[in-house]
Amino acid sequence: MTQLKKIYFIYDADGGLWNEIKYWINKNLLNKTSACELCDISHNKFFVRFEWLTFIKELKNHYDVKVLHRNELPKNIQDKNYQFPCVIGETKNELIEILSKIAFIDYGNPTSVKELKEQFFQKLAILEPDSEFDKVEE
Repeated sequence: MTQLKKIYFIYDADGGLWNEIKYWINKNLLNKTSACELCDISHNKFFVRFEWLTFIKELKNHYDVKVLHRNELPKNIQDKNYQFPCVIGETKNELIEILSKIAFIDYGNPTSVKELKEQFFQKLAILEPDSEFDKVEE
């Protein structure tokens, strides 16, 4: 059985105020195609979604959860060269890709917090079948 100690939600965007302003302008005003699927799920046009904050808060009751931008990653994740966005689980000995970039753009293609939660919990049930973690209420 896999026991996750940390879960990382990683945006395909750089963090920091200036980078977030540039991203917003490129996406919303200039209509450039540099969109991050996880950003679209967790944020509306101007603010973070309440459902996203609730989901992360409830996960934090059971795991150490980090929501990071691609320029904020710990070295052990940087070394793996994951494609972003993605969701990574960390055990005592390894990193496990819970949701890959492919899951965000092809398979499943979650477009809301609810859909992301469903995919996340399906994968979590496979990784931790005996977990005491109950699915977060809808």
